[in-house]
Amino acid sequence: MKRVTLILLFFLVSVASYGQKLLDMGFSKIRISEADKTILAEINPVNHNPKAHQDLFYYWYSANIIHSTQGGYSGQLLNGQYTEYYLNKNLKEQGIFKKGLKDGNWKDWNEDGTLNQTATWKNGMLVTKSPSPFWKKINIFKRRPKQLSTDSLAKPK
Repeated sequence: MKRVTLILLFFLVSVASYGQKLLDMGFSKIRISEADKTILAEINPVNHNPKAHQDLFYYWYSANIIHSTQGGYSGQLLNGQYTEYYLNKNLKEQGIFKKGLKDGNWKDWNEDGTLNQTATWKNGMLVTKSPSPFWKKINIFKRRPKQLSTDSLAKPK
């Protein structure tokens, strides 16, 4: 009898603890339909409120509008996948936000679906070019131009 009671108690506790987990109901995803575009974005919770830097642009959501402000924010920071569409359902812009800042590869398309540009962002700053490898910075490995000898410049006989 004790054994049956313990097994029953174990099952009740495990079911009750599983029942406390909140399911993702899509509350962290937003959809905004405007006259010329449709935006799908994620506003996943951020662990702590990041300190805003004066020179960075933060993207945040409030009152069914996505705002962009330099040096601050006053709403829910965009955090996750961002996709923007033209009215004809072709992609317009796509990338990832981390704590309100653009991060990673961002792509822009023309309305006909052709890729317009690709840019790389890191913590809200545009990366202009990839860093050169370490061994290319060392002078030892650089090739020296061949010097022509004076004999080779002489007139042919």
